[in-house]
Parts: sequence; structure tokens; C-alpha cells
Amino acid sequence: MNNRLIKLFTGLFLFAFLVGACKKLTTKIVYHKPSTEKLDEKCAWLLERTHFHDKKYYPTFQNYYAEQLKLKRYDKAAIALGELTELEMYFSFFQKSTLDTIHSFQKRYEQKLPWDKTLFVESYIGNYYINQTNYRKAIQYFRKLVAYKPFDYNTCVEVAHGYGDMAFCYFAMGEHEQALRYNSKALALFNQTDNYTGRGGIYDNMALVSLYSKNYTEAEGYFDKAMSDYKHAKDTGNMMISLHNKIILYQEMNHPKQYDLIDSTYHLFIKSKVPDESLEVGLSSFYVDLLVHEGRNSEAKAVLFDMKQLVDTLNSVASDADYNIALANYEIKAGEGIKDIGLIEKAFYAVEEQEDYQNQIAFAQVLKDNAVMSKDYQKAYLFSEKLKRAENKISDQKIITKTMELNKLYETKRKEQQIALQKETISNGRITIALLMALLMGFILVLFIVFSRQKQKKARSESKRARRYTKQLLDKTEEERRRIASDLHDSVSHELLNLKHSMSGNPISAGEKIDSIIKDIRSISRNLHPVMFEKVGLSASVNQLLDRAQSVNQLMVTSDIDYNGGLSVSDELQVYRIIQEALSNIIKYAKAVAAKIIIRENAEGLMIQIKDNGQGFNVSEILSGKDAFGLYNIIERSKAIGGLAKIHSDKNGTIITIDIKKTK
Repeated sequence: MNNRLIKLFTGLFLFAFLVGACKKLTTKIVYHKPSTEKLDEKCAWLLERTHFHDKKYYPTFQNYYAEQLKLKRYDKAAIALGELTELEMYFSFFQKSTLDTIHSFQKRYEQKLPWDKTLFVESYIGNYYINQTNYRKAIQYFRKLVAYKPFDYNTCVEVAHGYGDMAFCYFAMGEHEQALRYNSKALALFNQTDNYTGRGGIYDNMALVSLYSKNYTEAEGYFDKAMSDYKHAKDTGNMMISLHNKIILYQEMNHPKQYDLIDSTYHLFIKSKVPDESLEVGLSSFYVDLLVHEGRNSEAKAVLFDMKQLVDTLNSVASDADYNIALANYEIKAGEGIKDIGLIEKAFYAVEEQEDYQNQIAFAQVLKDNAVMSKDYQKAYLFSEKLKRAENKISDQKIITKTMELNKLYETKRKEQQIALQKETISNGRITIALLMALLMGFILVLFIVFSRQKQKKARSESKRARRYTKQLLDKTEEERRRIASDLHDSVSHELLNLKHSMSGNPISAGEKIDSIIKDIRSISRNLHPVMFEKVGLSASVNQLLDRAQSVNQLMVTSDIDYNGGLSVSDELQVYRIIQEALSNIIKYAKAVAAKIIIRENAEGLMIQIKDNGQGFNVSEILSGKDAFGLYNIIERSKAIGGLAKIHSDKNGTIITIDIKKTK
């Protein structure tokens, strides 16, 4: 033991020295992205983003997925389905067939896998409904996702995305306070990982909240943080998305550089060849605004034609809205007026029903402008009011104030964390001494624990020996009683019975006397040991005991026994003696009218309860007195068979409860 302690102390000392020599204590990152899991060739092919737009992608997925299900490789099927859904979410290219596959997987196979392998299910369904601008329904699925507690990199990232997506839904519905709250939760989780793309997305979300809260400086700061994280992750696609959102900021601010940013971002996107049709539609809608602003209507018309081809391939309400707004703006500014006014009005009422205030503002603006141009002042007033209501909803001053307060609170907490980290760095020079002192205390504590455990082990051993001795003593006593009872029953009683028969010609009184003697001897025999106990078992023996008690005493005794033979015969006999002793005490002292015996057995052990409605007594006072043999008999017998007896008594009666745990 001493050599082991010396080795332990030496190891801890070296560890402390190495830690103290480090210049940096810790980093914020808890979960690092694991090395890529080894996948088979087909699954690895499905994982590559560059393959997603290949015509073979979906057929390859379907064949591979079906093959894995057929072979009952549900984990591999889940990986493939998860990769498909991730790519569809990344490119905003949602397919109804994929949603149907997800629902089928959820119904048939999800329960066969651990929860952390199926998080993509709720994530995909939620994002599918975001794409349909059905934010309320999307939130229902994200709530299921964030209910899980992260424990590694993948679960932390998935739950963080769930919070971020939920925040976006609330932002789109104009509930900025909720959006900021869930963005903060998402950011706290992403800060525990090295997933810079995820954190950049949250900064993008926070920038949009600040934008529509009229806090433009803060919004621009968040966009810059998002861009920094995307650059760190070398994620060109999300860099384009962040620039797309920054264009919205510049338009809201009426910034003079908005058209320069639109032009540079659009051409940078085309040059980058990022395969993201939904993002291309969004940037193209801005570029149409630029072309119309510069009077380049023919070019704008060509861009709109290309947009239409893309929109037709996408199953996206959001992309449809981008195209319809861009087309309406073009037709108004080109002096033609909206040609399909019914389509635009229908689109407006659809986003109004979905509480999508961002698109409500855009549609209401073009419908108002078109009504003014057409001199339809009634409609111009109607859509002007709707525009005002949507803007008020998204820019409510109370919400803005509350959002700014929450934002400041978040920034304060973040600065406090930075200060705390700086303090840790400053105190780094003293860490070696502190750790050595802590290690010395730890060494002393280890010694104390070792000696304490040895002492406890010795005490447990002594206690076990005492229980074994008590049990052996009780067993020997029962063995002796069994011998005496057998002798009385089989010898003395038998001889008296012969005597009775031999005196059959004598007066009846002699026979009655002998009957009485036989009865007494049998009673003594039963009290010493229940002769038939081994044959009839505990339950029947207890019921016979209760029947005899009722027949000779003014006491009603009932039983509730659910016992399946979980104890050894010797332990069963001790239970019988406990009940016998308790019943004797009730008859002698309790002045009870009724009593009840309960025996319940389960997988863990046995519960015995003896209740009466007698006058009760002071338990501690009786146990400390001289006349407590009966109670101690119950307590000690319970200990001998591994049980614990508890006695409760008051004016309403007495309850004795014995819990016996089964030995494994």
C-alpha cells in the first residue's frame, strides 16, 4: 500500500509541475471536431458536397440506403440519411421525397438507435418547415431537439444548431426577445466547440436581430464577427450568405455603398461557383434592383429569366418570394406595373398568415407602390397600413428596448468571462505553488481516505461476524426447539393417546383430562416450533398463526401476503418468529381491537409490516427500559437475516416495518 501511495504522489507531482510550466491554463473549447469516421466508399462519396449536384447523387443514395436497411445496418442507413439531409439544408434544396423518407425512418427505425445518432431527424423537419415559412410548426421540432443534453462534439453542435434555428424562426416572426435568448444559448454551446461555421451563423442571426431593432452599428459588428469565423473555417458559401445579409443592412440604412456591395458580392458569388441555387436567387434579386436603379432594364430582364429557371427547380417558398418581389420591383420601376397582381397579393396573404413579417414588408411595399402607380388609392392605403403594421411589429419600441437590454446583458457576461480569463492568465505564474500545496493536501487526504476505508472495512467485517454469530445462535435455538417439539409431538403425545385408548372403559372425565393434556402438549409443540412449517411454507404458517390468535383472543387479525419464496427456509422461520413476537406483544399490551400483517416481495427484497389500532407507546422510552426484550427480539432477528426494523407508535396504534434486502 505504501509503494502505491508513493507512486501516486510522484505522478501527481509531475503532473502539477507540467501544468504549472504551461503559459496558458485552458481554452474555452471543450469539444473538438473528431477525426473523420472511417466510412465505406459509397457513404464517403455521399458525404462530399461537390457530389450533391451530380445527377447520380439521389439514385446512389436511394440504392445505398435501401441496401443498408435490408441488411439491418440501421446505423449506416442513419449516417447516409443524415448526410443527405445536411446537404439539403446547406443548399436549401428541400425535397418532399426526402421528408417522406425521414418520416418513414422515424416511424420504423429511429427507436433502434441511440438518440444522438438520430438528431438529424428533428433538425431536417424543422428546417423543411422554415423553408416553407411555417415557423410555428418548425419551432415544435426544434424544441424536441434542444431537449437533449449534449455530451460530445456532435451532440453539442446539433443542439446548438437547434437553438440557432429556433432563434431564426422567432426573428422571422418579429419576436426579437425570444430570438436573442435562443441565439445566446446557441452561441454558448458553439463556444464550447471549434465549429467556427456554426458560430458564424449565430453571429449572422444576432446581426439580423440588431438590424431590425434599428441598432445598425451593432448589426455591422456582428456581421464582421460572422465573416471572421467563416474565413477561419474557409467556408466560402456562408461568407456569401453573410454578405447577402449585410446587403439587407445597407438597404435598411440606405447606405450609399449598398449598390457597390451588391455588385461586388454578386460577381464574387458567380466567380466562386458555389453550388447554392437558393443563395443565387437571393443575390440575383438584389442585382436586379441594382440594374433597374441604373436603368439597365434589358440586363435585369435577363437576370430575372435565369432566376425563374432556378426557382422552378427549387421547392422553396422563400426563393419563390425572392423572385416574385424582384419581378414586381422590376415591373414597377420599368413603368409597366405588376402584370400578375393576383399572384403577388396571394403571396402576401400567405406570408401574412405564416407571421413572416420580413416578407410581409417586402410584398406590402411593392403592392403599395404598384397601387400608387395605378392610382388605386384605396389599395394603396390598405397596403400602406399593412406595411406599417408589419414594420411596427418587427420594430416595436418595447421589444427593441428589451432586446437591447438582453444584448447588453449578454455582452456584459461575455466581457466578464474575458476578464476572468485574463485574471487566470495573470495568476499563471503562481499556479505551480498553488498546485503543489493542493497536491500536498490531496496526498494527506488520500492517506486519510485510505485509513478511513480500512477502518470502515474492519468495522463492516466485525459487524458481519456479529450478525453471522447472532444468526447461528438463532439457528441453533430453532434446531433445539425443533427437536423438543418433535419429541413432544411424536413421543409424549403418542403415548398419551395410547393411554386414552387403553382406558376406554373408564369414566369419561379421565378421557377428557387426557384430551386436555394432549391439546396442551400440541400447543407447546407449536409454540416451540411450527411442526409443518417446512412443508406448508411461510404464508400458510403465518395464516395458521393468525387463525389461532383470533380463535382464543378478542382480536380481529387480517393478512395481505404476496410472497413467492424468495428467502431460505431458515430466514423464513425468522420472519415467522418476528410476526409471532409482534402478535404476542399486541395481545398482551396494545389493547387493540384489530391488527393486520402485510408481506410484500419484489425483485429487491421483502417488506413485512405489522399494524394494530391499540393504545400505542413511547418507543424510545420502552427501548431504554428493562422490559424491551420482545422489541429487541424483533430488531435482532431482523438484523440476523439482513433486514432493518423500524417501529412507529402513537395514540392511533403501532406500525412495525421490516425491510429485508435479497442477497445477490
